[in-house]
Amino acid sequence: MKHLTTVKHLPTIINFTAGLLLLMLGLAGYASPEWFFTHKYDVLMPSPQSRTILRAMMGFMAVMGTIWLAACVLFFNQRRLLLLTGIMTAGFVASRIGGLLIDGLEQHFTYFELGFETIALIVIIVVYRLTRPSQ
Repeated sequence: MKHLTTVKHLPTIINFTAGLLLLMLGLAGYASPEWFFTHKYDVLMPSPQSRTILRAMMGFMAVMGTIWLAACVLFFNQRRLLLLTGIMTAGFVASRIGGLLIDGLEQHFTYFELGFETIALIVIIVVYRLTRPSQ
């Protein structure tokens, strides 16, 4: 019986973790775009405009994380939110694959992120299927 209780809470745990990751990464990138983008991705920021556009994107990511965290508290049906988390994660996976195909395969850090997001997507799909309502 304890196993069923744990499985029942997995969608909430996954949704909360996704929201927390989005929030924390968004805040880190917003606070220091130089550290986040230059040291991690070799993105050059020659002007204030380039830093501002990256801050805007990271601020948006932080807001999405905040919305995801709020949804964990406000929504009773976490399985439906898990579906949205899966769609969002699939979007990250598809975008990374598209970037590799369009911009070239020599992107070593991208493979690490793609691997993490693919594993996360597989876990989301498995949990979504495991928590199907009884027929």
